Amino acid sequence: MRTPVAITLAAILSWTALVAASRVLLLRLGLDPWAFSFVQLVAGGGVLLAAGGRRRLDLSSFRRPSTWILGVFRVLSAASYTAVLAWISVLEAGVLAAVNVPMVAAAVWLAFGRRPARGEWLGHLAIGIAILPLVAGLEGGLRHPAVGLMLFNEVCLVAGTLLAERHPDNLSDEPGARLRFTGAVLLVTAGLFLGLRLAQAGVAGDTADSAWSWPLLAWGAVIGVTLRAPSMVLSFWSARLVGAQNYMAAASLLPVLGMLLEQAAFTGGLIDVSRFRPETAVLAAGIVAGTLLVVAARFRERRAAANPRR
Repeated sequence: MRTPVAITLAAILSWTALVAASRVLLLRLGLDPWAFSFVQLVAGGGVLLAAGGRRRLDLSSFRRPSTWILGVFRVLSAASYTAVLAWISVLEAGVLAAVNVPMVAAAVWLAFGRRPARGEWLGHLAIGIAILPLVAGLEGGLRHPAVGLMLFNEVCLVAGTLLAERHPDNLSDEPGARLRFTGAVLLVTAGLFLGLRLAQAGVAGDTADSAWSWPLLAWGAVIGVTLRAPSMVLSFWSARLVGAQNYMAAASLLPVLGMLLEQAAFTGGLIDVSRFRPETAVLAAGIVAGTLLVVAARFRERRAAANPRR
């Protein structure tokens, strides 16, 4: 049990550092969020392939439609989340992202027939109550771009995580195979999106400097290698070990940890504006409390199933 918990915690910490670093760079350098995210994925995927060793990756992975679908989901979720950070803080994004906890519970119920645990609805209700005031406080409410982007992000993230949990190529515990699989999915799929982005910029008549500047390429590569790559590997691994539902529940820690890193960046002068508000921190605490209720309900049900009354 220690290994799954350690892998999941490492995944959450890595994602927290990734989103905080991305927000700092987006604000300081004015980078294009979509292009920045795609460069990260290409750099991270290439490093993972290299780190996986020279042995050739089984080509059957590329013939599986689920591999390509998984890659598309991960790239779209990463790009949309990065775009959200151009409008709202890491803490606010984390609060909005908590919608994935009830979302994945509903998806697992519909797709796999695994009903939510008794009493789990209380936690989902608490999460919903915490999210609504934040949405209402945004300019335009539900019409704010961050709301639609975050909802799209969570649909892609939930679908991708469920697929990763059961993907045949994600079942191996051999490190090299895991790195090669993750790297191949991210590199090939992100490369396709990079090509589409370049073609779109060409059709629109955009100049290279408007999106594909050297700072964007350099920082995208650095963040992709040091944070994006390990985040992807650890999240795939965690979904395999603890399941999509529990991984999503653990991700509720992201807004709290992200808040601490973002405030540290503001205090250190890395960003000029902080969107931190005490009321948002209270909402984040509500998200964590709701998630704990969900996890506790699942734990009680699992314990009752293991020790039935006689």
